Amino acid sequence: MNRTRLRLERSLGELDIEVSSLLQSHPSATEFWPRFAELADELMQRSDPTDQDWLTARIGAMLSTHGVQGSYPLF
Repeated sequence: MNRTRLRLERSLGELDIEVSSLLQSHPSATEFWPRFAELADELMQRSDPTDQDWLTARIGAMLSTHGVQGSYPLF
């Protein structure tokens, strides 16, 4: 795995922790999604364009693990 992916893996771990916190403090989807999207968008902006499909899939899997309905990115 290259350095970029290793950094992204670490950032995904941090985002995963944030998802748990956000779900506790903002259980309503209308409150959760804007806050989550802000964090995920920041991560996407820091990533290389060649990693974005991989990153989107990983974020989707993370949300699914937490039982979040919906998908990222938001359209």
